[in-house]
Amino acid sequence: MKLKPGFVPALLTPIDANGNLDEASYRKQIEDMIQAGAVGLLALGSMGKQAFLRPSTCVEVARVAVDAAAGRVPVFVGAMDVSICRAKERIAAMEDIDVAAFVFTAPYYEALSFDEMSNYIKAVAASTKHNVMVYDLPGVTRFKFNYNFVLRLRKEVPNLIGIKSADTQMFRKLVLDPEVPEDFIMVYSGLDTFDVAYKWGIKNCLDGMLPLTPKNTGKMFKAMADNDYDTAATCLNNIVYLRDRMAAHDLWPCASEIMHMLGYSGNHAPDWCNPIKPENVAVMRADLEKIGEL
Repeated sequence: MKLKPGFVPALLTPIDANGNLDEASYRKQIEDMIQAGAVGLLALGSMGKQAFLRPSTCVEVARVAVDAAAGRVPVFVGAMDVSICRAKERIAAMEDIDVAAFVFTAPYYEALSFDEMSNYIKAVAASTKHNVMVYDLPGVTRFKFNYNFVLRLRKEVPNLIGIKSADTQMFRKLVLDPEVPEDFIMVYSGLDTFDVAYKWGIKNCLDGMLPLTPKNTGKMFKAMADNDYDTAATCLNNIVYLRDRMAAHDLWPCASEIMHMLGYSGNHAPDWCNPIKPENVAVMRADLEKIGEL
């Protein structure tokens, strides 16, 4: 499949007090992202708390995401796990949902070799009628995808359609390789250099900060499409500024509080997180106002 140039937000997942999906909030987030210009959606990624949700909730999240998108943009759905049998169970529970692709990191409990990772991706991909993508997340999984391994997987996995990574060197080699088709999806996740990557030719970007900054995100990608990289840089600086401020004041509680300020109910942080400190509420509101999101 061919993905149009633009951004793919990693959706945050709002959960109610009983651990169930806050469906109205999630649908609002999806609609707002599509209206901001999203060309695709990632449900159940890292910021979507896939690893922290009940399996039944994951199925509900995927079903609602696809229904809310209503065919306007493709929906990519995380099905990450720590073993082939567990990942297959996740896939089977969502197999009837019209996802654009299931997305897999390396199993994140043990560090795998290239051969072991090949075994994993081949097995899970063969268990579904849908396309699959791989998600390069070495800081969590301790496995690093590289150029040669991606080429290997393309030969071994017929339904592999793309990769998400922050590795500009790998993407550069893939883009320049004449044997890699133009419709092989390369979604760049190096937030700090989105504008540089886009200008060079990597036209799809993904991050969990995008739902938290819909105004700056929409403006940034429109500016890049118009070759207005000064405006794009200003918007990106705003997004990175907010990310760094969140990280300095406890990222997950701040992310959830920002979503509340933007009009999205539910808890967007893992259930083991502390609530946001009262003094940080004012800090986050001031930061949103400073970058023009409020």
